[in-house]
Amino acid sequence: FYQNWRLGSLSVIVIPLAVFTMVRMGKRLRALAASGQERMGDMASTLQETLSGIRMVKAYGREESEAARFQQSNRSFLSTTMKAIQVSSLGSSHMEVIGVVGVAAIIWYGGFLVINGSMTPGEFFSFLTAMFMAYTPIRKLSGSNNLIQQALAAAERVFGVLDLKTEQEAEKGRLELPRIAQSVTFDDVTFHYESQSVPALKDINLTIRAGEMVALVGSSGSGKTTLVNLMPRFYEPTAGRILIDGIDILSYTLRSIRSQIGMVSQDVVLFDDSVRNNIAFGREDATDEEIVQAARLAYAHDFVERLPEGYRTVVGEKGVKLSGGERQRLAIARAILRDPPLLILDEATSALDTESERVVQLALTNLMKNRTTVVIAHRLSTIQQADRIMVLARGSIVEVGTHDELLRRGGQYQRLHAMQFQDIPDA
Repeated sequence: FYQNWRLGSLSVIVIPLAVFTMVRMGKRLRALAASGQERMGDMASTLQETLSGIRMVKAYGREESEAARFQQSNRSFLSTTMKAIQVSSLGSSHMEVIGVVGVAAIIWYGGFLVINGSMTPGEFFSFLTAMFMAYTPIRKLSGSNNLIQQALAAAERVFGVLDLKTEQEAEKGRLELPRIAQSVTFDDVTFHYESQSVPALKDINLTIRAGEMVALVGSSGSGKTTLVNLMPRFYEPTAGRILIDGIDILSYTLRSIRSQIGMVSQDVVLFDDSVRNNIAFGREDATDEEIVQAARLAYAHDFVERLPEGYRTVVGEKGVKLSGGERQRLAIARAILRDPPLLILDEATSALDTESERVVQLALTNLMKNRTTVVIAHRLSTIQQADRIMVLARGSIVEVGTHDELLRRGGQYQRLHAMQFQDIPDA
C-alpha cells in the first residue's frame, strides 16, 4: 500500500478467497477425520473381539469369515481416510490456484503500470518481493489448518470422555453409612434401561431384614440381577426409593454404601496379580494372617499352598491359570476378608461341576454366617434353606414364601422346581 495502493488492494483481494477455502475445506476435513476415528475404533474393536474369542473361531472353522469381517472394517477405515486425504490435498491445491491467480493478476496490472510509466521497474520488483514474502505464510497456513482440523476431531473424542462426570462428582449423597443394622427396603421401585421401553423392574416392594437370607429366582430376563445391581447403586431407580435402615440410599455416599456390600458372582473377576493381592483387593491393609484365615474359611488355602509360589503365584489375566472352582473360592475369600454386612451372591455356583460346587457351597456357608444375604440362583437346591424366596417374572415379584410354602401353592416356583427335579413330559 505504501508503494502503490492499487496493487496493494489487488493483492489482498485473494486473502478472503483463501480464508473462505480454508474454512470450508476445514469443516469437511474435520467431519471426515471424526468419522475416521470412529472407523478406526470399530476396526480395533473387531480385532479385539476376534482375538479374545480365537478358540471359538477355530473350533467352528470361522477363520475366513472373521478375516473377511476385519477386512470390511479395514476397508471402511481406508475409504474414510482416503476421502480425508483427498479433501486435504484439494484444499492445498485450491490455495495454490488462488495464489497463482493473484500473482498473475498483479504481474499483469503491475506490468501495465510500468509500461505506462506510472511505476518504475524497481518499485514493481520490490513490491513483488514484499508480496511473495506475505503470501508464503498464508500458503503454509493452509497446511497447518489441515493438521489442526484433524487434531480437533481427535480431541473432541478425547474430551467427550474426559468431560463425563465421575460417579463421585455426580452423586448427591453426603452421609456416611454406618454398618447396616436393620433392613434394606425397596419402596415401589421401578427401573428402565435407557435402550428399552419396557421396565426391567416394576413396582418392587421388598424388605430384607438384617441377618436374613433372601433368594431371588425366575427365568432369564425376569429382573433378578437388575434388582441386586440397584443396591450398590450401579444404577439409580427410575421411580420409587431404596432405603437402608429407613434412610434413602441416595442420601449416603457411594463409597460408604459399597464398603458395606460384598459380591460374589458367576463371572469371577481376578486380576493378573498374585493370589495374595487378589484376595486383599479392597483391603490393602490386610495382614498375611488375615488373608490366610480368609482363604481357609473359603476352602482355598490348601490349593493355594500347592501352587508354585503359594500366595505369591500370579494367577494370569482373569485367573486363567486356575480352575473355575479355584477362582470362585478366591472370590469368596476376598468377600470374607472384606467382612461386609450385606452379601450378594449372583449365581455363584451355576457354572461349576458337582465336586467344585460342593466345596464352594461349604465356603459360601462360612461366608453367609451372621450376614444379610441376597442370593440369585437357578439351581433351586441351593436355596431351599432361605428364609424367604422371591419369584420374579417380567420385572415383578409374583410369589413370596419359604421353599415349602411355595411348593404347596402350586404356582410358578413349583413349576420351576418340577422342571429341575422331575422328568418333563413330551409336549
